[in-house]
Amino acid sequence: MSFRVVIADDHTLVRQSVAKAARGEDGIEVVAEAADGPTARDEILRTRPDLAVLDIALPGLDGLALAEQLREQLPDLAIVFLSMHDDDASLQRAVGLGARGFVSKSASIDEFVEALRAVRDGGSYLSSDVASRVMNLAAHRDREDVGSLTAREREILQLLSTGHRPGEIAAELFVSVKTVKNHLTSIYHKLGVETGTQAVVEAYQRGIVHRS
Repeated sequence: MSFRVVIADDHTLVRQSVAKAARGEDGIEVVAEAADGPTARDEILRTRPDLAVLDIALPGLDGLALAEQLREQLPDLAIVFLSMHDDDASLQRAVGLGARGFVSKSASIDEFVEALRAVRDGGSYLSSDVASRVMNLAAHRDREDVGSLTAREREILQLLSTGHRPGEIAAELFVSVKTVKNHLTSIYHKLGVETGTQAVVEAYQRGIVHRS
């Protein structure tokens, strides 16, 4: 069964490049493209994809507002944002909406494909420059008590923050994928988050993980 994707970006070159890269991946089907927010909403509701790739700065209805609407109508829809990270408020809001990934428009197509694969495989993806922005935001917040996380959970969070998928974490730690997923469930619960991306953001903000 194919992993179905809708791509929305008002820049034709970006949208077509991203769509071409997605179509080149086995098991991935691009079911629609859109150049503005209202069209993206209509196409997503019509096609019911597994993933929506949204530019934050979509005309007519920005990607954040669109994601907010879709969260209510299609709660299982995965969302990856494409962004130039114009402001910290947008980044914080996107994290709060439960995005499964963030890819900078300055990133390579290879990085976008890596994000696509991660989300397709049930994981999440955070571009390195987004992580840097999150760290800058974290510098303005007080660190919270993180004593409830075990040493193993912190280790898994550190690997997650560097882009490792659950399977790769399992191989690195010589444990089963099921064990890693159980740890992730515990981590999400303790941090009060729902996705791997949110967990990484929260971990940076709390000073649990650090960029190497």
